Amino acid sequence: MLTQTELPETGPAATHATQTRRLWRLAGGLLIAHVVMMFGGLAFERTPMLGDSERAAKAALVDSPLARVLGGGYVETLSFLVLLIALIAFARLLRGRTEVSRLWASGISAVGSCFVAITIACGFGAGAAATYDGHHGVPLSTVIAINDVRNFAYFLSVAALGVLVLCIALAVETSAELPKWVARTGYVVAALCVASVPAERHGVMDLANMVAIVWLIALAVAALRRASRLAAA
Repeated sequence: MLTQTELPETGPAATHATQTRRLWRLAGGLLIAHVVMMFGGLAFERTPMLGDSERAAKAALVDSPLARVLGGGYVETLSFLVLLIALIAFARLLRGRTEVSRLWASGISAVGSCFVAITIACGFGAGAAATYDGHHGVPLSTVIAINDVRNFAYFLSVAALGVLVLCIALAVETSAELPKWVARTGYVVAALCVASVPAERHGVMDLANMVAIVWLIALAVAALRRASRLAAA
Protein backbone atom coordinates (compact mmCIF):
# COMPACT_ATOMS: atom_id res chain seq x y z
CA MET A 1 0.00 0.00 0.00
CA LEU A 2 1.35 3.41 -1.00
CA THR A 3 1.87 6.01 1.70
CA GLN A 4 0.96 9.63 1.17
CA THR A 5 4.55 10.54 0.25
CA GLU A 6 4.68 7.73 -2.33
CA LEU A 7 1.51 8.71 -4.14
CA PRO A 8 2.15 10.14 -7.61
CA GLU A 9 1.93 13.90 -7.79
CA THR A 10 -1.31 15.16 -9.30
CA GLY A 11 -3.00 18.49 -9.84
CA PRO A 12 -1.97 21.71 -11.59
CA ALA A 13 1.71 21.43 -10.61
CA ALA A 14 2.02 17.96 -12.13
CA THR A 15 0.20 19.07 -15.27
CA HIS A 16 2.52 22.05 -15.66
CA ALA A 17 5.60 19.84 -15.21
CA THR A 18 4.34 17.40 -17.84
CA GLN A 19 3.60 20.19 -20.31
CA THR A 20 7.01 21.74 -19.70
CA ARG A 21 8.73 18.42 -20.30
CA ARG A 22 6.82 17.93 -23.53
CA LEU A 23 7.67 21.46 -24.64
CA TRP A 24 11.40 20.83 -24.12
CA ARG A 25 11.09 17.70 -26.26
CA LEU A 26 9.15 19.57 -28.90
CA ALA A 27 11.66 22.43 -29.03
CA GLY A 28 14.63 20.08 -29.36
CA GLY A 29 12.90 17.85 -31.87
CA LEU A 30 11.84 20.76 -34.07
CA LEU A 31 15.38 22.14 -34.13
CA ILE A 32 16.72 18.81 -35.34
CA ALA A 33 13.89 18.54 -37.87
CA HIS A 34 14.79 22.00 -39.17
CA VAL A 35 18.39 21.04 -39.81
CA VAL A 36 17.44 17.76 -41.50
CA MET A 37 14.84 19.42 -43.74
CA MET A 38 17.15 22.31 -44.59
CA PHE A 39 19.98 20.10 -45.79
CA GLY A 40 17.47 17.86 -47.55
CA GLY A 41 16.21 20.85 -49.53
CA LEU A 42 19.70 22.16 -50.22
CA ALA A 43 20.63 18.85 -51.85
CA PHE A 44 18.30 19.71 -54.76
CA GLU A 45 19.32 23.35 -55.19
CA ARG A 46 22.02 25.08 -57.19
CA THR A 47 22.63 28.72 -56.34
CA PRO A 48 25.51 30.85 -57.66
CA MET A 49 27.27 33.00 -55.11
CA LEU A 50 28.15 36.65 -55.43
CA GLY A 51 30.96 37.11 -57.96
CA ASP A 52 30.61 33.70 -59.64
CA SER A 53 31.27 33.55 -63.37
CA GLU A 54 28.48 33.88 -65.92
CA ARG A 55 29.06 30.26 -66.87
CA ALA A 56 28.43 29.12 -63.31
CA ALA A 57 25.37 31.37 -63.05
CA LYS A 58 23.95 29.99 -66.32
CA ALA A 59 24.47 26.42 -65.17
CA ALA A 60 22.65 27.10 -61.88
CA LEU A 61 19.89 29.47 -62.98
CA VAL A 62 19.20 28.55 -66.60
CA ASP A 63 20.31 24.98 -67.25
CA SER A 64 19.30 23.42 -63.91
CA PRO A 65 16.09 21.33 -63.63
CA LEU A 66 13.47 23.89 -62.62
CA ALA A 67 11.04 21.58 -60.80
CA ARG A 68 13.81 20.00 -58.71
CA VAL A 69 15.33 23.34 -57.71
CA LEU A 70 11.99 24.91 -56.79
CA GLY A 71 10.95 21.75 -54.94
CA GLY A 72 14.15 21.82 -52.91
CA GLY A 73 13.62 25.49 -52.17
CA TYR A 74 10.10 24.78 -50.96
CA VAL A 75 11.33 22.10 -48.55
CA GLU A 76 13.96 24.52 -47.28
CA THR A 77 11.28 27.18 -46.80
CA LEU A 78 9.22 24.78 -44.72
CA SER A 79 12.30 24.00 -42.64
CA PHE A 80 12.60 27.64 -41.60
CA LEU A 81 8.94 27.77 -40.62
CA VAL A 82 9.65 24.75 -38.43
CA LEU A 83 12.61 26.67 -36.99
CA LEU A 84 10.33 29.61 -36.18
CA ILE A 85 8.01 27.37 -34.14
CA ALA A 86 11.04 25.92 -32.33
CA LEU A 87 12.29 29.41 -31.48
CA ILE A 88 8.89 30.40 -30.07
CA ALA A 89 9.02 27.29 -27.89
CA PHE A 90 12.49 28.19 -26.62
CA ALA A 91 11.33 31.74 -25.94
CA ARG A 92 8.66 30.35 -23.62
CA LEU A 93 10.98 27.84 -21.95
CA LEU A 94 13.77 30.35 -21.27
CA ARG A 95 11.66 33.15 -19.79
CA GLY A 96 13.02 32.55 -16.29
CA ARG A 97 11.79 34.53 -13.33
CA THR A 98 13.43 37.92 -13.85
CA GLU A 99 12.67 40.81 -16.16
CA VAL A 100 16.13 40.47 -17.72
CA SER A 101 15.62 36.81 -18.65
CA ARG A 102 12.18 37.64 -20.04
CA LEU A 103 13.70 40.42 -22.13
CA TRP A 104 16.16 38.05 -23.79
CA ALA A 105 13.47 35.40 -24.22
CA SER A 106 11.33 37.98 -26.03
CA GLY A 107 14.39 38.78 -28.14
CA ILE A 108 14.45 35.16 -29.31
CA SER A 109 10.97 35.51 -30.79
CA ALA A 110 11.57 38.98 -32.23
CA VAL A 111 14.99 38.41 -33.78
CA GLY A 112 14.04 34.87 -34.81
CA SER A 113 11.05 36.22 -36.72
CA CYS A 114 13.29 38.81 -38.39
CA PHE A 115 15.84 36.13 -39.32
CA VAL A 116 13.22 33.83 -40.84
CA ALA A 117 11.57 36.74 -42.70
CA ILE A 118 14.87 37.81 -44.26
CA THR A 119 15.69 34.24 -45.22
CA ILE A 120 12.32 33.34 -46.76
CA ALA A 121 10.95 36.60 -48.15
CA CYS A 122 14.18 38.19 -49.35
CA GLY A 123 16.47 35.23 -49.89
CA PHE A 124 14.31 32.36 -51.07
CA GLY A 125 11.87 34.62 -52.89
CA ALA A 126 14.60 36.27 -54.94
CA GLY A 127 16.36 32.97 -55.58
CA ALA A 128 13.16 31.35 -56.84
CA ALA A 129 12.41 34.35 -59.07
CA ALA A 130 15.91 34.27 -60.55
CA THR A 131 15.66 30.55 -61.32
CA TYR A 132 12.18 30.89 -62.80
CA ASP A 133 13.16 33.87 -64.96
CA GLY A 134 16.31 32.10 -66.10
CA HIS A 135 14.17 29.28 -67.48
CA HIS A 136 11.77 31.66 -69.23
CA GLY A 137 13.97 33.73 -71.47
CA VAL A 138 14.97 36.63 -69.23
CA PRO A 139 18.48 37.94 -70.08
CA LEU A 140 21.23 36.34 -68.01
CA SER A 141 22.46 39.69 -66.69
CA THR A 142 19.01 40.42 -65.27
CA VAL A 143 18.75 36.96 -63.76
CA ILE A 144 22.14 37.39 -62.06
CA ALA A 145 21.04 40.77 -60.66
CA ILE A 146 17.90 39.21 -59.19
CA ASN A 147 19.95 36.39 -57.68
CA ASP A 148 22.30 38.94 -56.10
CA VAL A 149 19.33 40.10 -54.01
CA ARG A 150 19.27 36.59 -52.61
CA ASN A 151 23.01 36.70 -51.95
CA PHE A 152 22.85 39.98 -50.04
CA ALA A 153 19.82 38.71 -48.12
CA TYR A 154 21.98 35.76 -47.09
CA PHE A 155 24.64 38.17 -45.80
CA LEU A 156 22.04 40.00 -43.71
CA SER A 157 20.54 36.75 -42.45
CA VAL A 158 23.89 35.62 -41.04
CA ALA A 159 24.11 38.87 -39.08
CA ALA A 160 20.56 38.30 -37.79
CA LEU A 161 21.49 34.71 -36.95
CA GLY A 162 24.37 35.99 -34.82
CA VAL A 163 22.07 38.27 -32.84
CA LEU A 164 19.57 35.42 -32.50
CA VAL A 165 22.22 33.11 -31.06
CA LEU A 166 23.25 35.90 -28.68
CA CYS A 167 19.66 36.30 -27.43
CA ILE A 168 19.38 32.55 -26.86
CA ALA A 169 22.73 32.47 -25.02
CA LEU A 170 21.75 35.39 -22.78
CA ALA A 171 18.34 33.84 -22.08
CA VAL A 172 20.02 30.55 -21.16
CA GLU A 173 22.42 32.27 -18.76
CA THR A 174 19.86 34.52 -17.08
CA SER A 175 17.18 31.82 -16.76
CA ALA A 176 19.61 29.01 -15.76
CA GLU A 177 17.34 26.50 -17.50
CA LEU A 178 20.16 24.86 -19.48
CA PRO A 179 23.86 24.18 -18.78
CA LYS A 180 26.21 27.16 -18.78
CA TRP A 181 28.25 25.76 -21.68
CA VAL A 182 25.28 26.45 -23.96
CA ALA A 183 25.49 30.16 -23.15
CA ARG A 184 29.28 30.41 -23.22
CA THR A 185 29.67 28.68 -26.56
CA GLY A 186 26.74 30.73 -27.85
CA TYR A 187 28.63 33.96 -27.19
CA VAL A 188 31.50 32.74 -29.34
CA VAL A 189 29.21 31.62 -32.15
CA ALA A 190 27.28 34.90 -32.08
CA ALA A 191 30.46 36.95 -32.30
CA LEU A 192 31.72 34.80 -35.17
CA CYS A 193 28.50 35.23 -37.16
CA VAL A 194 28.33 39.00 -36.70
CA ALA A 195 32.02 39.49 -37.50
CA SER A 196 31.91 37.19 -40.54
CA VAL A 197 29.62 39.44 -42.59
CA PRO A 198 32.08 42.30 -43.18
CA ALA A 199 34.86 39.71 -43.46
CA GLU A 200 33.08 37.73 -46.20
CA ARG A 201 35.84 38.48 -48.71
CA HIS A 202 38.02 36.17 -46.63
CA GLY A 203 35.45 33.38 -46.98
CA VAL A 204 34.57 32.99 -43.31
CA MET A 205 30.80 33.58 -43.48
CA ASP A 206 29.90 30.09 -44.68
CA LEU A 207 32.10 28.67 -41.92
CA ALA A 208 30.35 30.84 -39.33
CA ASN A 209 26.96 29.71 -40.62
CA MET A 210 27.97 26.04 -40.33
CA VAL A 211 29.29 26.59 -36.80
CA ALA A 212 25.95 28.18 -35.87
CA ILE A 213 24.09 25.16 -37.27
CA VAL A 214 26.25 22.81 -35.19
CA TRP A 215 25.53 24.98 -32.13
CA LEU A 216 21.78 24.77 -32.80
CA ILE A 217 22.06 20.97 -32.89
CA ALA A 218 23.89 21.09 -29.55
CA LEU A 219 21.10 23.31 -28.20
CA ALA A 220 18.56 20.74 -29.38
CA VAL A 221 20.44 17.95 -27.60
CA ALA A 222 20.60 20.04 -24.41
CA ALA A 223 16.83 20.60 -24.63
CA LEU A 224 16.13 16.88 -25.08
CA ARG A 225 18.41 16.04 -22.13
CA ARG A 226 16.55 18.64 -20.07
CA ALA A 227 13.29 16.89 -20.90
CA SER A 228 14.77 13.53 -19.89
CA ARG A 229 15.91 14.92 -16.53
CA LEU A 230 12.46 16.33 -15.87
CA ALA A 231 10.92 12.93 -16.70
CA ALA A 232 13.28 11.20 -14.27
CA ALA A 233 12.62 13.68 -11.46
